[in-house]
Amino acid sequence: MSLRAPDGRTLTIDGTPGAFLGGWAFMLWVDSPEGTYRLHTGTAGSTELVTKQTGEFAGFTVREVSWKGARLQSFEDTANNGTTVLWIGAHHELSTFVAGTSVPLEPFMDRLSKFDIQDSPEGIVLTPRPGSGRRLRNMLAANTIRDVCSLTVKPVEDVVSYIPKRAGKKVRGGQLWRTEERDTSGSLMYRTALIANETTATVLTPVRDDDPRLIEAAESVNFSLK
Repeated sequence: MSLRAPDGRTLTIDGTPGAFLGGWAFMLWVDSPEGTYRLHTGTAGSTELVTKQTGEFAGFTVREVSWKGARLQSFEDTANNGTTVLWIGAHHELSTFVAGTSVPLEPFMDRLSKFDIQDSPEGIVLTPRPGSGRRLRNMLAANTIRDVCSLTVKPVEDVVSYIPKRAGKKVRGGQLWRTEERDTSGSLMYRTALIANETTATVLTPVRDDDPRLIEAAESVNFSLK
């Protein structure tokens, strides 16, 4: 399986011992002359679907307008004094969070206008326009293997300082390290797995800490970013 990351690279995934719960989502930071902000990507309509499943959507005030062939939405959350603003294309969506409600959409339009946005079934790509002063960094991809674990994948160059100095176990996707915490009786309290290779670093967090399928997944999954 391959998909386009927002920075234009291709993320290739293979070897998972189970079904992914949904489409891949990305998070990335944008540096600009006006400051730094965060963007999220996902399949078109995924934010609305998730908030309906969690029951949050009923408490939102929703606004929508058309803009350059896409839909712009705002989900105003009065209870928490915040607004999620979304660009929704044919295949994917972009979103960001803004403090406050009754937030105008024009600033979001201005941010989007600084990028060439390419939306295709393979992914959404954001290319800063020449002279815009925009730079993408600290990208993260996320998904879940159903009933087994969540996964977060980052470019390895962004997390070099977090990779253990000691050698890990050699597995299909690179080197594997496990982190475990146990209570005084020896019972397992917490477990994660880290896989790193030349292009990616992946953290797997189990749904249930004692589920042996976490290690099965960690030993078989393989990610590359090129």
